[in-house]
Amino acid sequence: MTGGERMYGSSEVRRVKRHYYVRSFLLLGFCFWLIDLIAGGTIGLYLAPRLHGLAYVTLVIMLLLTGVSLRQAIMGPAEEVCDCPGEHGIPQGLWRSSIVYGLFLLPVVMGLFMPDKILGSELAEKKGLNLLSGNSKLAAVARGEATGVGESGSGGVDRTSGAEEAGKGGIGAAKGAVDGSAGSPESVTQPQKVETAYPKTTEEIRKMFNSEGFGDFYTDLAVGLYQQPVIVLDDHNFLDGLTTLELYQKQFAGKKLETMGFIYTEPHFSEREFVVARFSVSCCTADAGVFGVMVELPEGMKRGARDSWVRVGGELVLRQAGDTKLLVLQAEKVTQVLAPRNPYVYYQNAEGGLLGQ
Repeated sequence: MTGGERMYGSSEVRRVKRHYYVRSFLLLGFCFWLIDLIAGGTIGLYLAPRLHGLAYVTLVIMLLLTGVSLRQAIMGPAEEVCDCPGEHGIPQGLWRSSIVYGLFLLPVVMGLFMPDKILGSELAEKKGLNLLSGNSKLAAVARGEATGVGESGSGGVDRTSGAEEAGKGGIGAAKGAVDGSAGSPESVTQPQKVETAYPKTTEEIRKMFNSEGFGDFYTDLAVGLYQQPVIVLDDHNFLDGLTTLELYQKQFAGKKLETMGFIYTEPHFSEREFVVARFSVSCCTADAGVFGVMVELPEGMKRGARDSWVRVGGELVLRQAGDTKLLVLQAEKVTQVLAPRNPYVYYQNAEGGLLGQ
């Protein structure tokens, strides 16, 4: 007679074993789910890369717990019990057991059989959009609640409060920051482009960016981007690149830019306007933020469907509405593309970047 039989009785031991089998299969289901995410490469849809190691640790722990539970199911409950106050018994009754185990079964079934879905415009509307406009969100600009970007003495970004002028015209004034069609003549200007005489040498370019005092990381990145005939913002440098363009708006106005993202629109946008956007994930998709560049299409070019993925190339121009400045990408070509396997982007700068803080 085993210790469990002496403690429970043979019929009770069989009942307890059945519960441990159920628990073992539930734990095994969680293990298969994690293995599917890791092996299938879809774990990036839920966790940032820096947390993937924790997923591996979790998988090992879950496998160990599954092994312990299976041992209990096969060998029966041990005679030794803890001396904690209260009871640690198994659920009593069919309905109670079904409810308890069903709560654990539901996420396993959903995780294994429901398709993975990437974040899109629906969530972007709720979170607000961070554009190249001094950390102002699109919806906040429309309401006149955004933080404006003034011009410092050295031509850099001065994070002063503002956007009162944009707020006077509501959504139309915010739109004026994009197409120059709203607001008073004093508050809305036409696109601002840099002079045709560009710095030639690396030393000249570095001197141009060093005067802003934003640190070596962004100065080095700005110099590297500026030297490219066409600035390419890809999966690796999207966020740090956007931050750099924001910090040095005047210097990058007039430069060519190419990037990729999903199409985000709002009701007040014209048919020639959209935002090419990407979601940034710090830890998991629960803390995702939305970042992007406002795009203006030329006459005759049709805008793609909302949430469809495009690659956009064109020229950056600097527009202003009141105290708010905004870099706009005047598109020269727009190409439909497939969404990348991992559609989210991450800061490469260890400090987490500046944009959106």
